[in-house]
Amino acid sequence: MNDTEKNKNKNSNAITLSRTFYDLTHMISQDTPIYPGDPQPDFEPSSTIEKDSYNVTRIIMGSHSSTHVDAQKHFMMHGNSIDTEPLSKFIGESIVIDLSGKRNIGEGITCSDLGAYSKVIKDNDILLLYTGTSEYWMKYENIKYNFTYLEPSAAQWIVDHHIKCIGIDTFSVEKYGSKEGLSHKILLSSSVGIIENLNSNLKNLSGKRVFLVCLPLLFEGVDGSPARTIAFDII
Repeated sequence: MNDTEKNKNKNSNAITLSRTFYDLTHMISQDTPIYPGDPQPDFEPSSTIEKDSYNVTRIIMGSHSSTHVDAQKHFMMHGNSIDTEPLSKFIGESIVIDLSGKRNIGEGITCSDLGAYSKVIKDNDILLLYTGTSEYWMKYENIKYNFTYLEPSAAQWIVDHHIKCIGIDTFSVEKYGSKEGLSHKILLSSSVGIIENLNSNLKNLSGKRVFLVCLPLLFEGVDGSPARTIAFDII
């Protein structure tokens, strides 16, 4: 095999990305909707130009504010914290599925709902679900109690189909008020990444394969982190 053939084989799995990207991240502000019981974000001046000649802001917020990643430690006592979760889990080829027409807001997504898309999903994919919940962000106060979620059967389907990460445009993969946390536990115990609260730009990518880059902050020992999340078209 000559050098040209070797290089061709080496790059056979390479992909080309667009130069533009879609930002799937919600703004974090002091008015950001948060999951009931979580701390509301608050920004306080620590230093100011008038007093200190520079600005520094003290930021107070929960680890699951706005668009964020769940680490295993969120539901597992001895699971990975966000600094020990492999970053590669949240970066890679993704398939975007629109389930807004299958389930009303507040209903659970089942394994049957996902099963219809088995043929377009590949091993090690990131699965991004648009449910329509994100359309009500900052518009409907009750949405943080009544959002679409994953039934445990859907979580198990994701594990069984070797999906490395699930992203969703709702406050949680779990039904509001769930005490058991079964969907979280099924996913996290199988090392499936979880990204929650993607924004409504996800709708523009429905049915497409994209390349996702989701970067949680490197907090030591913490159970999750806000994450800037963007997607590139694969060309």
